[in-house]
Amino acid sequence: MKDVAARLYKQKNQWLASQIDVDFPTPESLKGRDLYTESLTGCYLEPFQPGDISESQLEWHCVDFHRLTVMFALLQSERWVVESQKNVVVEFFAQIILDPTYELFISFHEGKAVAAAMITREEEVVLISDIVGSPAYSDEFIATSLIQSFDIAKTCHFWIEKR
Repeated sequence: MKDVAARLYKQKNQWLASQIDVDFPTPESLKGRDLYTESLTGCYLEPFQPGDISESQLEWHCVDFHRLTVMFALLQSERWVVESQKNVVVEFFAQIILDPTYELFISFHEGKAVAAAMITREEEVVLISDIVGSPAYSDEFIATSLIQSFDIAKTCHFWIEKR
């Protein structure tokens, strides 16, 4: 299972990086991709067993149109502290062309975007990556809430990207 998760992770990262492989990418999106790629050096995969959370209070939505893509990009940029880095990361992520293989999700609480994550899956292996959220929510809480919200099969083998 770990081999499948590692392959999914590699494919997901290649897919994201390729989003700006166009004739005339903006300098900002190129810098954003470089920052994102650099951020992956400290990441690793870990098996994950979702717990039970009674009422997560998070309202999840599949990113399926541009405005949600921009919100997803804004949340992803929160991992950087420097404003100029945040801006180029937003430019990079806002270029995403949606693909059902790589599902993007965004969560709201009381009308405010508070968390985001990606799901990549193959048969019974589910990779949850690019988890970002309010400091009030752990990565594990976000992943469990996402799994419960979309009723993803409990018979799956879950893997989570850790930073």
